[in-house]
Amino acid sequence: MNALLIFTVRLIIGLVFGIILIRMFRPEWTDFHGVITGLVLVALAYGMAFFRKKRQ
Repeated sequence: MNALLIFTVRLIIGLVFGIILIRMFRPEWTDFHGVITGLVLVALAYGMAFFRKKRQ
């Protein structure tokens, strides 16, 4: 798979899960907070992959 395609899929799934998590646990927050949470989830996924590859 192409790296851009993987990034796009991770971004979309991260944004969807971020919005779902915010709607479940903080319903008074807006969708903007869900998008920020999704972006943080994607950044953490790439950060963990970077450190995992660095150790090996």
